[in-house]
Amino acid sequence: MRASKVIAPIVLICATAFAVETRLPFQTVFKGQAQFNRLVSLAKSNDWKSLSIGERTAVVGQALSGTRYKSYTLEIDNRIESPSVNFNGLDCWTFFETSLAFARMRIAGRFSKHRSRSRGC
Repeated sequence: MRASKVIAPIVLICATAFAVETRLPFQTVFKGQAQFNRLVSLAKSNDWKSLSIGERTAVVGQALSGTRYKSYTLEIDNRIESPSVNFNGLDCWTFFETSLAFARMRIAGRFSKHRSRSRGC
């Protein structure tokens, strides 16, 4: 009985410690700042905000064509699952998810200052 009174709090403390959210550094989850800046510039100069979400997604996809293929872009850590985006390399899944996430960045008629983070799960 006495042992359970000692062990139970220890188990709860350990469980809480493991449940604490851990985040990866921004440099790990966001790659391709130059490509992102290029897209923002294109979006502003070509008034992408006036397009429907479907048209914007297609235009972003066209602007991303030519980006090199890179596999395993979502496997960035073997312990922590985290949203991520890599504008330097895309596979077929992340190509669409990145295009859609960028197209959704329209807030109040302008592109937000925060970077979109998308995870294809």
